[in-house]
Amino acid sequence: MPETFRQNTKIQEDPVKVLETFITDHDNELVLLLDGLDELEEGATSPIFLFKNLELRKSSVILTSRPGNTAKFEQCCKAHIEVKGFNAASIHEFIGKYYKSCNKVDLGQQLVRKFNLDSICTHMRGGSNKEAFELCSSPFLLLKIRTIWEEKQQLPADLSDLFKDLICCILNQYRNKSGSEALECIDEFDRIPENQRVAILALGKYTYEGLKTNKLTIDRFLLKEMVKDDELVKLALEPGFVYKENPVAHDDLKQIYTPPHKLISEAVAGFYLSVQIDNETLDADEFQILRSNEYLHMTRIFSIEFLGVNAGKLLKNWLTNEAANYFSLAQYFRYVKEKYKKDVLNNLDKIMSPPMRRKCSEMHETFRMVLCFQNEDEQQNLGKNEHLLQMMSNCFVKYESKPEKLVQLMLSRKSTETINVLTSLVHILIMIDGLYGSHFCIHKSYFEYLAQLSDDDINVLTKKMEEIKFTYSSDKFSFDKFKAPNQKKLLSSKFVSHVLKSSSNLRFMTLNCVKGCTLNAVFSDLILNNDKESFFKLEYICFRNNDLSDFDGLSLVILFQATPKLRELDMSDCNLSGRIVNTVVNELQSRQLKLFLPSLIVSHNYFEDADGASFATLIRFAPELKYLDIGSCSLTTKFLSNLLDECDRNGVLLSDHLLNLTGNKFVDINGASLVKLVKLSGQSFKWNDYSLSVANFESILSYVCEIDCRVKLPWTKLNISGLDLSSTTAEALACLFEISPHLCKLSMDNCNLSGSVVSDVLDKCESNGVVLKENILSLKGNNLSDIDDMSLSALLNLICLSDNTRKGRRDRMDSSIDHETFLQWSDYSFSTSNLTGMINVSMLGSDDPFSWRRLDLSGNNLVSITGNMFVTLLKLSPHLNYLKMNSCSLSGKCIKNILDECEKNGIKLNGNIRLSLKSNDLSDIDDVTLVEVVGFSGKSFEWSEYSLSFTNLRDFVSRVHDMDKLMWQNLDLNDVDLSLLEAKSLFDLFEVSPKLKVFNMNRCHLQSNVLADVLNRLKESNMILQLTDLFLKGNDFHGLGSDTFSTLTQCIPDLEKLDMSDCKLTCSIMKDLPMSSSNKIQLKSLQAINLSGNNFKELTKAVITTFSNCFPALEHLIIRSCNLPVGIVPEMASKRNIPLTLTSIDIGGNDLSKVKWAIFASRISKSTQLKIVKLDSCHLPSTFLCDIERVFSRRELKLRLTDIFLHHNDLSNLKKDVVVSILSALPSLMRLYLDNCNLKSKDLLALIEAFSEIGSRRLLRVFNTLRLHNNALLFKCVYSLCAPSLLSFIPQLVILSSCGLNDGINYYCGYGQLMAG
Repeated sequence: MPETFRQNTKIQEDPVKVLETFITDHDNELVLLLDGLDELEEGATSPIFLFKNLELRKSSVILTSRPGNTAKFEQCCKAHIEVKGFNAASIHEFIGKYYKSCNKVDLGQQLVRKFNLDSICTHMRGGSNKEAFELCSSPFLLLKIRTIWEEKQQLPADLSDLFKDLICCILNQYRNKSGSEALECIDEFDRIPENQRVAILALGKYTYEGLKTNKLTIDRFLLKEMVKDDELVKLALEPGFVYKENPVAHDDLKQIYTPPHKLISEAVAGFYLSVQIDNETLDADEFQILRSNEYLHMTRIFSIEFLGVNAGKLLKNWLTNEAANYFSLAQYFRYVKEKYKKDVLNNLDKIMSPPMRRKCSEMHETFRMVLCFQNEDEQQNLGKNEHLLQMMSNCFVKYESKPEKLVQLMLSRKSTETINVLTSLVHILIMIDGLYGSHFCIHKSYFEYLAQLSDDDINVLTKKMEEIKFTYSSDKFSFDKFKAPNQKKLLSSKFVSHVLKSSSNLRFMTLNCVKGCTLNAVFSDLILNNDKESFFKLEYICFRNNDLSDFDGLSLVILFQATPKLRELDMSDCNLSGRIVNTVVNELQSRQLKLFLPSLIVSHNYFEDADGASFATLIRFAPELKYLDIGSCSLTTKFLSNLLDECDRNGVLLSDHLLNLTGNKFVDINGASLVKLVKLSGQSFKWNDYSLSVANFESILSYVCEIDCRVKLPWTKLNISGLDLSSTTAEALACLFEISPHLCKLSMDNCNLSGSVVSDVLDKCESNGVVLKENILSLKGNNLSDIDDMSLSALLNLICLSDNTRKGRRDRMDSSIDHETFLQWSDYSFSTSNLTGMINVSMLGSDDPFSWRRLDLSGNNLVSITGNMFVTLLKLSPHLNYLKMNSCSLSGKCIKNILDECEKNGIKLNGNIRLSLKSNDLSDIDDVTLVEVVGFSGKSFEWSEYSLSFTNLRDFVSRVHDMDKLMWQNLDLNDVDLSLLEAKSLFDLFEVSPKLKVFNMNRCHLQSNVLADVLNRLKESNMILQLTDLFLKGNDFHGLGSDTFSTLTQCIPDLEKLDMSDCKLTCSIMKDLPMSSSNKIQLKSLQAINLSGNNFKELTKAVITTFSNCFPALEHLIIRSCNLPVGIVPEMASKRNIPLTLTSIDIGGNDLSKVKWAIFASRISKSTQLKIVKLDSCHLPSTFLCDIERVFSRRELKLRLTDIFLHHNDLSNLKKDVVVSILSALPSLMRLYLDNCNLKSKDLLALIEAFSEIGSRRLLRVFNTLRLHNNALLFKCVYSLCAPSLLSFIPQLVILSSCGLNDGINYYCGYGQLMAG
């Protein structure tokens, strides 16, 4: 209550206004929870503007709703969480457990089979009872369906019969609970006792009235008022169709009931309506509500199904020659039971009006085409025998889940006469608009097609639409650019007028392809023809990024008059001048009009000729204006002065408006005006936003401190970063804090400040009694190294520690690191002496702790730091959890000294603080200290980062073997010389590393006998490693035996990646693979194996044929430069040899000139998952492409390949037909690499022609990259690639670097980009 508010807060102003102001000023701190969108009553204001941040722009909004009316919100949300209830697995689990508990397992299995729950194909779930299966997502309905199954061992196929059984089930359970076992069980809906039937009808009547406004609750008192019978009320509420809600408050005496599922309400309402319709007691007004109310969709479906053969009594109400009714007929006719459809159609035909009958005849041919039967005879039979309503219903079913296909079909319609095309277009639009509804704006292809029609064609289309009263149902129209090459085509006034006239529900409009004269014509035409309703519902209009220089201000006034609900107009970057503002203001004054527009955005226009007084008048005539954006409009200081003066004269408080003036240059502004500008800008002010200089900074300080000392500046955040403050005195900076009592953040980064000046500022503030807030200062990029030690200690508590821009990806992902408390020593040019001085001062008695959680001292020479100093630093940092001292010239002995001192003081780095010591030479470290360093270094450790050697590793393993287990998951010994490593040491390392996942021993000079010995030790001790990634590249393993893979299977069963490239391996290592079935060699988790750079010239087919068995999960196979035998390559492409999971195969660098590529092509076509093939540097023969093409064309194959690498092969003399045939077989191809393929200009022309033909056939829809690097091409050939007729068919990116072209040539071609040089 207002008085209570004033009493509690001591604020005497209007409470509503105070709260509105507070919310507006603190919108970045608000989270708005809008609960229950589906319960929003009809006619209530939609929260869409809050959700889109058009109001309270910085707030976060969370919205909850039942599904069904969230489409508009889903389009603009950042996160969408859908609660789906029980999924198929949950349903399966419940059925299994329930029937097992009551010893009816067979009955449960029958239900599982009925629902196809064991099927791996999700679309098969539900089987012939999909309606019942979908209801099982509700636990309540699942229980009822279980009961029905137990009683009948069958489930009805359609919804109404299912709910008839559900109603009987609920009634039977109620009768049993109420002690009426003697009563006969209700096994059929028609046998429900009359008194109970009347109660259900009463409940249905009440719920029907509630559903009209999307209200599900039932008030017992109101139900009793309606039926006037207590017993009937009891019979309606008690059986279980609804349950009683707990009272909201202790004194709340209302008895409110709610259905356990919305479908219960819709089913009983549908039953009630079916009885009323069948008895013909429903009047015309009620029929109008029933057929048009958006909340009654499921109720209509239930009514139709309950009506059965009399469904026509409801459907006949849509028999008017209106587009929406045609769609509704098609939509709801599908719910008429099959056995009744013929009778229903006959009854509808008898009462259909002659005009509608003629229109149906006209539409018949269109929908016969839409259903696209491939067999012409069948299509002719369809035309003779099928009723239009049946065809439209079939069309609805066919395209319901993929309406975009219907859009494509509509736009591909061909005819010799334009009028026939447009007529069919309108017919199909009926279905498309109905399927999409308000989503119709998602597919702009229709409007792109429409925009290219002539004005006469648009007139014909409009007339055809008016004949059947068709309007676009979308509430949003967005047209920002054409999918046309080279240019941005402008929209005609006729097109824009058509969209506005034909959109009955338009609220959001974006047009970025219009001229000002076009809009003038549109507004004049619509207003002259009294079509104001075309604009009436518009709430958001965006004309951003158009050339509206010739837009008439009078047209803008007309627009304002025609859009009383307009909430935002965006005309930014439209080449507007001050002329249009002056015209608008003059019209407003002469007509004495008021604008009720909350938001006007006209930024990035040229208003240098505008008068500030005109804008002040505009603000005066717009009392609802909350946001005016005139940023980056070339405004001058004179303009600002005139604006402020005019507002003062007219009593306009600009503080009530959020006025954006950023991006304008106010360099010559004086101190007094600058104070006003600061007050207009709210709580945050950035100096560079207004091109202000140091002189402006000094002038505002001079004005406030010397001329008008009463002024206090309201900013809480001030950013003057980048100003050269080297000549600014400490007194002036200290004065800034005095006149800014609310200042919480001052950014002075890169301001050329010195440490001595900062010291003086702190002293001045202290002497003036100004207490600075913690974390108030940002001083990065200043050299503060000359600051005194005492001032540095004080400053470190004042520096703002947040610095997200310097955090790496790993830090951002680490939730344990507080991103608000981070300090990097080098940001302020602090030195080692600053650190030691600060610590020494603190050691003398400072008790003020630092708040940082992360401290980075990297790059400083800390060789002289002592253990005592380090401990003092830690004690001064009670919140520290991460200390970074990389590249600090620390030695192993220094680290030992530090750790010893920490132990003396009871500080445990391993448990509390993560310490990073990378790029320090710790080679002299002892084994005990190294164990501690590894412990606090996290889950990953890279040996070479600390200059550690084999000796350190050996001593480390000896020491740690007798201690606790290591928790590292990633160990990198890359390039460490392990030639002297003994097998026992490596085995011990594995033994103490139970969580090790990734182990890198690339180029470690590891001997094959050591690896073999380690594997045998693991095998004998039955030790299972958790390794997933093992990298052994560049070691000499020529002596490894044939049992290597067998041992790996036993010791590292979860291995996912194995790299043994360049290891001097021979085929002997795979000799045992053919015997895998007996030896059980199977790395079930292996996804990638790299064996490149080894000599496999004796590889046999027997080995290749075992790959799918030995590596069943393999996705990436890399065998480059392995001297592969010719006969092996076709075997590697065989479906029976390679794992079904294989997605990429790389055999580049092998001499494959004699491979039988026809066999390879025929086999690889059967590899369903293969996406990437690399055949680069393979000496491919000149017949390679021809061999491939013959196989593809003969078998009409389609492969799923996305990437093909053929570079560094001689592929000259390309043939267009060959390329077309190959590309036709690769519909999913995205990237093709033809670098260094000896291609000439004629080859490129063949490629161009091939792509042109492929494009005209609408193939290769996802193809985006063609690389032609380092081929000898001519400029004129490249120019032909840019021919307008081919632009829409070329790949997105064509790379032609090093092709003998002129340097620096760079083309941009519509979709495609041609890069050359």
